[in-house]
Amino acid sequence: MRVYFDERRLLSFVRRCKERWRDFEIEKVVTKRRKQILYVRVQGFKVKLIVYGDGRLRAYGRAEGLAYAVKKIAERVLGLDKGA
Repeated sequence: MRVYFDERRLLSFVRRCKERWRDFEIEKVVTKRRKQILYVRVQGFKVKLIVYGDGRLRAYGRAEGLAYAVKKIAERVLGLDKGA
């Protein structure tokens, strides 16, 4: 099963992130064969969010806590969070 951001999920992701950070914006979305890469800007920092087709997520950025928070929101939107 491939897990990617489609239009509906992407809008939900943006809405949830904008509730938390008013200046959240997605700069670019790159879809490749096995992964999807989102380039995001939050609070002046860039975060690179990589979504692999098998359900793994990775987030990179200079502000590690911010990257982790963006990753957690993405997991919830995609339905990949474990537990509650």
